[in-house]
Amino acid sequence: MNDSAPQQSVLITGANGFIGSRMCRLFLDRGFRVIAGVRQSANLNLLEGLDIELRYGDISYPDSLPAMVRGVDYVVHNAGVVKARTADTFFIVNEDGTKNLLKAIVAHNPTVRKVIYISSLAAAGPSLDGRPVTEKDKPHPITIYGRSKLAGERAALSFADRFNVVAIRPPGVYGPGDKEVFTFFQTVYRHIRPAIGDITRKLQLVHADDLCRGIYMAMIAETKTGSVYFICENHAYEFRELTEILQEACGRKAYPLPLPGFAFRGIAAVSELLFKVVGATPMLTREKAGELLSSWEVDTSKAKKEIGFESSIPFAEGARQTYEWYLQEGWL
Repeated sequence: MNDSAPQQSVLITGANGFIGSRMCRLFLDRGFRVIAGVRQSANLNLLEGLDIELRYGDISYPDSLPAMVRGVDYVVHNAGVVKARTADTFFIVNEDGTKNLLKAIVAHNPTVRKVIYISSLAAAGPSLDGRPVTEKDKPHPITIYGRSKLAGERAALSFADRFNVVAIRPPGVYGPGDKEVFTFFQTVYRHIRPAIGDITRKLQLVHADDLCRGIYMAMIAETKTGSVYFICENHAYEFRELTEILQEACGRKAYPLPLPGFAFRGIAAVSELLFKVVGATPMLTREKAGELLSSWEVDTSKAKKEIGFESSIPFAEGARQTYEWYLQEGWL
């Protein structure tokens, strides 16, 4: 940014999470005034020591949003839920919460320069017919989560005639501090290389730092309102390749453990039932199993052409970095 220009501001909702906190750091590094939109009950450990402004609000409660959105130049709407006990919760937060936020912006900050909605590859659905998914393909989500993120995306883009709105669809995100992909590192660390379902199916991931850079580039680029972009590593890996790279990153001998798709679905069904009995939210559900058994290959050319984004961290490099972080922090 030009030092002589007024400092620009960005509001990041869900700023206290794994991705949100990294976005705060990146935008600070780029010279922005960063406003962290968080709930009163939020754990702020990942934001400690950052020169940011905290604004409290909850996208499920419209009355809490006007003060959060006022006077900011840009908004990155990152808040949402990835797991919930009921289907209704997904839509209350991911769809209705998005509507609440965008309505608050219309009413209290109508001159906002751009709003970026963080959607998900799950909203687009897996690759079909053995080819990569493109932004032009008709969305076909296969999970409640994916359907709720698509609903949120459509809610956000419905405001495209009011101000510039862009949707970003990341795939699985990993990196130092991530808790979701950690399970795979943990499994390989324990000398097991899972071979779940068809191990030749293809998957694309994105390192958290690449994702944040892609979001930043989408913000500062001259984008057409209503645009959608996949922000992913520009290479798809077979599941077999991913587990081999994980083994190399961990530097540990791991033995293949074949697990047919039907058996994995069965484990997921049992997990779902047991968690339901104790009133907890399972991470592995039958829908999640179906998602993990699908192929997720993405065409990244639109983001490269229109916003100049191309991934810079291949999985081999990112996996080593992430594994070393897990070791240093005592997670492994």
